[in-house]
Amino acid sequence: MKQTASSSQWDAKRLIQEYFKMASLIKSYHGKSFDDIAWSNQIRIKRIASALHAFMGLKETEGNPIDFISSAFDGWDFDRLFEESPLQEEDHATLMALVKEAMNDDRRYESLLRMDGNHHEHPFLIERKKYQERRSMLRVLLKYRESAEKLISHFDGIMEGSVGTYLCVLAVKGLCVEPLKRNNEKIDDMIILLLGDKFKQSFPEEELKAAYGYPRETDAELSEWDSDNM
Repeated sequence: MKQTASSSQWDAKRLIQEYFKMASLIKSYHGKSFDDIAWSNQIRIKRIASALHAFMGLKETEGNPIDFISSAFDGWDFDRLFEESPLQEEDHATLMALVKEAMNDDRRYESLLRMDGNHHEHPFLIERKKYQERRSMLRVLLKYRESAEKLISHFDGIMEGSVGTYLCVLAVKGLCVEPLKRNNEKIDDMIILLLGDKFKQSFPEEELKAAYGYPRETDAELSEWDSDNM
């Protein structure tokens, strides 16, 4: 499964990847004043909230964007999301194929499904114990991807250091970060499938600006502010 979006287009992959870049900050400010966040990051968070409103078909964009984003990606049960964004059988099949391939252990995969009482007559995530397995899988993958994003960005912001420092930073990036990025793409595909039908759409930024309160500040303006203030 491959989703791509231009810099002026938001698809589900861009949505979740932008979310994971900001996830730690979003969680640290949950329940706090949004105005205390650095201006450039306020804009980045507002972009995510705007796109998420569009995917969910919700025009209202008032209120703290962190609360809205958290209700979708940091929730405990995801019931509202699952009710409004069903998982189709063909997408379930794609998801399970991705999981099986990633496990690289066919015998254990089949054993786990049999142990759970599933005999393959019906997709085991759909309408089963009120989304129990779909909820559990999404929760695990979201938590993992947030942690992985911290590893990827670990050396961001290093401004000075010895030759040895940079040699080791580049060695770590070559050994760990690049393979992690490639595998995160597969995890992102699983997350998108678990999010369901509503996340098969894509939206141009101009539509988001017109209908969903998408900020009009440019990436260049954010970068310039960051260089002057952070």
